[in-house]
Formats: sequence, C-alpha cells, structure tokens
Amino acid sequence: MSSELTSVSAILGLHSTPAADKQASPSRINAAASSVRSRKSSISDQHFERSQTQAVVSRQLHPLLSIVQGIPSESALDAGALGFMAKFLVQTTLPHSEQTGTQYVRTDGNLTLCITDVGATGLPYGSYPRLILIWMTTEAVRTGNRELELGSSLSSFMAQLGLQATGGHWGTIPRFRDQMQRLVGAAISTRWSSDANGQNHSGGENLLVADRFHLWWTPQELPYRSLAKSSVTLSMNFFEQLVAAPVPLDLRAVRALKRSPLALDLYAWATRRVSYLSRPTLIPWESLRRSFGAGYANTPQGRSCFRAKAIEAFRRIVMVYSELKIESHENGLLLRPSGPHIPKVPR
Repeated sequence: MSSELTSVSAILGLHSTPAADKQASPSRINAAASSVRSRKSSISDQHFERSQTQAVVSRQLHPLLSIVQGIPSESALDAGALGFMAKFLVQTTLPHSEQTGTQYVRTDGNLTLCITDVGATGLPYGSYPRLILIWMTTEAVRTGNRELELGSSLSSFMAQLGLQATGGHWGTIPRFRDQMQRLVGAAISTRWSSDANGQNHSGGENLLVADRFHLWWTPQELPYRSLAKSSVTLSMNFFEQLVAAPVPLDLRAVRALKRSPLALDLYAWATRRVSYLSRPTLIPWESLRRSFGAGYANTPQGRSCFRAKAIEAFRRIVMVYSELKIESHENGLLLRPSGPHIPKVPR
C-alpha cells in the first residue's frame, strides 16, 4: 500500500470547500450540474429524468458540487480517497432509524444478518455507525491490526467528512458517542444456506464486534485531545471478516452521501454488485426493500414509499458514481454491467 495511505486523514485526502464555492451563483451551480448530467452513463428512464435530477442537485447537493466535479477526473487511489467496507455488511446492513428491542434481522437472498444488543446500550442505527464501520474496515486493512486507536485518525476522518465537533443535547459529540457505544456493544450473527447436488448446506458465524474498548471524551471534542488513549480492540472473528475481501469505496462519494443511510447502503451495494455483473439484471423492489428498507412497512404504502426513497437515493448516487448504469422499472431496478467505481489495480 502506498505511502499516501499512512493515515485515515491521508486516505480521505479531502479539503474543505472554498468560500467562493460555498457562495456559487445559481448559474454556476446549474452549469456544473449540466456538465455532470451530460455524461453518457446517466440513469435513463422517466423516473430519473435529468430535469428532476437537476432540481435534486440544486436543492440538496450544490454545497458538494466541488467534490462531485473532482471525482470523474481523478481516481480514488490517486486522490488519496480510498476506503473500504466489510463485504458482509454491504449485502445486508444496519437499521436506518432507532429500533425497539434488542435484535434486528434482515435477509438478502440466502444471507441473513442479525444484530444483537449485548451491551445494553441499544442497537446502532443511522449514518454514524456506517461511517465508523467504514473507518474500522479501512484502518484494519491499512494496519493489519485489530487494535484501533481512536486518536487523530478517527478525528481526522470525521472532520474531513464534514462532521463538526459540537456539544449539547443535539450536538455531534453526544450522538457520535452514543452510536460508537452501541456499535462496540453489539454482536453480529450471519447465516446462509445453499442447495447443491440434492443437498442443503447451511452455515454461519457469530461475531462480537469488540473484545474490549476504552473510550475517553471531552464535551466539545471527538476522542483526540484526551490525555488517555481511546481504543477499540476488535474481536478476532470480526476483524477477519472486515479484512476478507473488503469492498473498496471512494471516500469522496461517502462524504457526499453521508447524511443518508439509505444512499450510503445503496452506493456500497451497487459498487460491489456491478463488480461481478456480466449481464443486465432486474433487482425487484421487494428484494431491495427486504435488504435495505427495514423502516418501511410491507404494505402498498410502505413499498411505494421505499421505492420513492430509493429512486431519490440513486439520483444522488449517480452524481458521484457516473459510471453506474441503472434504470427504474415498474417491477424493479435494472442494473447493467458498469465500470466499477474503484477499478481493480493490475498485479
């Protein structure tokens, strides 16, 4: 691994948006959006009309257009923005919103994932634990060590993703701390099954996220400036799962999508799915809902709501992943063979 990838801060390789960009005029924003939309690999049916995409971009993404514009011109590796997510956490993922009870179960095809609150802190949910898991996987791959220090590397990671350290009841520090404690207090169980030659084979693993952890906090700081060292020691089984064929991600895309757990999930899923896709494949909406729509009821209204939210998420995703070729259909999402967001490095 190159010397540029010596810390999570270096892996991110991101800089704050210049003030001139933050105050960009509407004409400049629309021109930038039009440039992105004109690329050949756009989403192509009535649900993804470019006029609608422009409205979404102008309303939601224009503060990040400087990031979006930079992605096509420079690879994640060259930009120092290469990150990773564990493969088994891409197929089925965490809750989007707070859950009651102590277990959360999702299924994707023959894979079932169950997250259990064993630390009596509640189940992890939302964007924060997803960002923390990306950091954990990236650090595990980078260092080859299951003891992760939460000093400057984690603080740099969160700051470069645009998460300001703020206190108070609704500040980022209390919420980040809460989700970190929920995550390290969780156990993840995976189950799968397959049929071959008239026989059924089932298997699974039970993974405790952390064997031990030490978290020190100050009211207005992420775990960085404390004299005591904050650390998380991943369980050996969990560590091995993180580094076993992790899914590469462009951390510039993660930054652009970080406010939407669903967009983060679908981005990671799509970049992995097209990496081995050989022909156009229709993914039923119901299959996507079972994997990523835990908060949407299995009713006509719930299914319709999930579909609308997924379409909106993919509108955002194609702004940062222009090579992705997808079409919305009545029965599902048509995924076509596309260039992977992180090209394979020749050996």
